[in-house]
Parts: sequence; C-alpha cells; structure tokens
Amino acid sequence: MGRGHHPRNQPCRTRRRLLALAAAAPVLTAPLLSRAADLIGHGAMVNAVAVSPDGARVLTGSWDYSAILWDLASGSQISAFHEHAAGVTAVAFLPDGKHALTGSRDAAIILWDLKSGRPLRRFEGHSGTVAGLAVAPDGGSFASAGWDFTIRVWDPESGAALQLLEGHGANVHAVAYTPDGGRLISAGYDFQIRVWDAATGQAKAVLGGHEGSVNGLALSPDGRLAATASSDETVRLWELESGTLLRTLHGHSGFVTSVAVAPDGRTLLSGGGGDRRVRLWDVATGRQLASFRGHEKPVLAVAFTPDGQGALSAGYDAVVRHWDLTSKAGADRP
Repeated sequence: MGRGHHPRNQPCRTRRRLLALAAAAPVLTAPLLSRAADLIGHGAMVNAVAVSPDGARVLTGSWDYSAILWDLASGSQISAFHEHAAGVTAVAFLPDGKHALTGSRDAAIILWDLKSGRPLRRFEGHSGTVAGLAVAPDGGSFASAGWDFTIRVWDPESGAALQLLEGHGANVHAVAYTPDGGRLISAGYDFQIRVWDAATGQAKAVLGGHEGSVNGLALSPDGRLAATASSDETVRLWELESGTLLRTLHGHSGFVTSVAVAPDGRTLLSGGGGDRRVRLWDVATGRQLASFRGHEKPVLAVAFTPDGQGALSAGYDAVVRHWDLTSKAGADRP
C-alpha cells in the first residue's frame, strides 16, 4: 500500500449479503438536526475534529493547511492557525483545554497556545503524514500515528521524543490511550489493531479480523472496549483484555473512515466515506439507532460533545456539521 493511498478493500460475498440485510433494517433517518450553526470556513476537505474538554470549543484540521478553533454554540471562528506547510490531518486538545496539538502531511506536529494563537513547540521525527494524535490522560505525554509505519511518543513540555513503536506493516492511521494511561492502541492500513504497553513501548497484542485498512479507532470510557472503523465497510467492537471480537456492525455501504464512543459508553458514532452518512449505534446490542445525512461528500471524522447530546462530523465537502442527537425533529423511517 502506498503511503498516500486510502485503501477501499471489497468485502467477501457473504459479508456483502449481511451488509445489505443490515442496511435494509428500519432505522431513524434525519436530514440535518443542528442545535447551532454548522462550522463553515475551511477552504478544503476537513479530516480532523476534536471537542474541548469543556465542550465549548471545537478544533478542526483541513487540507487547506490550516486548523481553526471554533465557538461551538455560535459556530463562529475564534482563531486560525497557519504554521503547517501541508494539510492538517490530526488535532487534539490537551487536558487543560488551553493547549492543543496539530499534525500534518508535512510530517510535523505543533503545540499551540490557544489563547494567544502562538505555536509553542514543533515536534519532528516522522518521515510521513501524521495521521493521528492522542494525549495521555495526565497530559504528560502524547502519541502520534504516522504514515512512516510508526507510532512516536513525545513529551509536550520538553519536546523530547520518548519512544518509537514499530510493528505495523503499513501506514498507521489512528492511536488512542486507555483511560488509565497504561496502554496505547493503534490501528493501521495493514488491517491490524495493536496494543502496546505505554510505559515500556512493548507490543502486548495484535487484534486481527478486519478485511480492509483500519481507518478509525476509539475506546470506551472504562477502557474495556475498542471500536474500529474499516475499509471493509464495517465497524467492529473488541474486548481489549482478551483481544476478543465482540460484534461486527453492518450498515455502511462503502469504506468507513472514523468512529467515536459516547462519554457514557452506551452508543457510538461512525462516519461513512462511501455512503456519506453518520450512523449512531447501540454498543450493547450492535443495533443501528439512527442514520444522519447532510454531507455531500465522504465523512472523514466524527466526535461526540462531552455531554453526549451532540456530535460533530467533518467532511470532504469542507463542512463540519453539528448534530443534535436528542432531537427527533424531521426524522422519518425509510
């Protein structure tokens, strides 16, 4: 697989039949349920979105080389950041909400002071796109997923490179810390999810089963489950301790780019690259609860608000849509 290639692997015939049956099942479909204005201002596709710890602001990254900080309630821009030399492909808030990280196709990561808009530190070491960022729960380190097949761990305060994790056989697209900070989980275009000891950097387990690149990754608040989104048109739920595949969620038609787990762990969101839909699922049963349409092109990233009542989706259409997950206004059954 090339480093700039986004694989769209075809599932087997049996999986296609299952997917078709799941897609035909009745679910709520809503055109656009926005509590506030959508976030419009980027000049190219938006492929990264993060919500601040207090839920008041949103940070987005775009192929227009910029990151934008937004006021979520009004949909207005607070500030924009322009230090990268290529598209911004990953964003993350630090736990204090005052600082944030951006990663880019220029292979660099920048730490920002959000109040002043100043870049504080630049982290260099990757030799390819930085596709994913995750900050440790205590804010003392962060991890980056690269298209150089590696995960790198950094000290945000000093800028020091702490660890280099190697094992993936293709682009690494996503990374996440468990809530206790003890493990790192990574997902790649080699169809694999890898579990690492965060303290030592040692590989602990490899979770295999996807039939396409693993494009998105999210963990449950208790750290017990991992949700993954893949080009094989599925979302999968894994038990991390045993490495067991718990269930496979069928419903998207086309590659799935992203996934997020609700703060209460009861539901999850997935973003469809192929079908341009945002889908809401019940974690316990795997049942699809709702399907939201509104993006004109592939959905590239999804995120919940901290209260679990809202969601954001970033798209190839350069728009970030704000969804109200509690409203049924305008919903119908297909």
